[in-house]
Amino acid sequence: MRILLAPDKFKKTLSANEVCAAMTEGIQAVDSSIEVISQPLADGGEGTSDLLQKAFGLHKVELKVADPFFQPIDAYYLKNEKVAFIEMANASGLELLIGRELKALEATTFGTGELIEHALDQGVEEIYLMIGGSATNDGGTGMAKALGYTFSTSDSSAFSATGAGTLKLDSISNNDIHPRIAEVKFIVLCDVQNPLLGENGASYVYGPQKGATDEDLVELEAGMQTLAKVLDNGFENTPGAGAAGGLGYGAMSFLGAELKPGIQAVMEMTGFEQKMEGVDLIITGEGKMDLQTVEGKVIAGVSEVANESKIPFGVVCGLAEHKEQVQSQIKAYDIRPLVNKEVTVPEAMANAYQLVKERTEELVRSFVTSRA
Repeated sequence: MRILLAPDKFKKTLSANEVCAAMTEGIQAVDSSIEVISQPLADGGEGTSDLLQKAFGLHKVELKVADPFFQPIDAYYLKNEKVAFIEMANASGLELLIGRELKALEATTFGTGELIEHALDQGVEEIYLMIGGSATNDGGTGMAKALGYTFSTSDSSAFSATGAGTLKLDSISNNDIHPRIAEVKFIVLCDVQNPLLGENGASYVYGPQKGATDEDLVELEAGMQTLAKVLDNGFENTPGAGAAGGLGYGAMSFLGAELKPGIQAVMEMTGFEQKMEGVDLIITGEGKMDLQTVEGKVIAGVSEVANESKIPFGVVCGLAEHKEQVQSQIKAYDIRPLVNKEVTVPEAMANAYQLVKERTEELVRSFVTSRA
């Protein structure tokens, strides 16, 4: 029997590689003769660049940039001679603000723009921008300002490249932008399909987790509407435009970027479908499986190719919310969450490795029995 492991990380507990190691132990407890192929995955959010670095031996470029509140921070991106991989969370991510007050109206993607600027100066020909886990809601204006775009306000005041700043936006000039933007191919990897505006858009869906109050959300939405009106390019309705506080929209508007579902791109880069040949079972997973899972997360990506290839797949996850609703869409052979009636969320996080091993063993035993 051959089993392919294809999990995402379990956020704040295990890396995708660690999940694979725990799953492997669980499989070996069933039958040590089972062949295990490990292919950790990511969906374009946090952790994607680290996974690609391990897979392709990329060089880390370190520099100091602005954090979400314009304070200096050490950040990095990855590159080889011709391609750069930039994870916006390294400069503009929510995880950078642990222990600090969250203020979505005041957050910026300026530091992400500084990472892009540095990569452009290094002569790369292609840039992959991974935009999950943002602390921002500025529509990518901070990124654009770092790259030379000039923003004018309706009251002639200095433009603040933040969520609040977009409210006063009147016009945008590209006369002084970085000269290499037009020469470089930009590909944005995102893990959600939200548009920029509306109740399913960047502000209302993700603003609260970035510290936005109900009053803030009204302002953030109005700011995004103003930005879309000034640019007037129609990109606001593109799936993924609302990713990372509208950075998806900003990347299309200011960089001419192509948006791609992150999981699909990572699968292509790692040759995932080739690894599926001759496989009897695929096991995937992530820290939390919920309704967002089916919008472009790792489990959704794996389910699509597994079902197309008629290969059964199972899910081991930390927490399963709306399990029946998700299952009706992904059609997994089995779903085994770490959290259940006997195991609380804190217990699952504290014992994640052992529990992933145990749930994998349970899933595989069930699968083997069903084939007997």
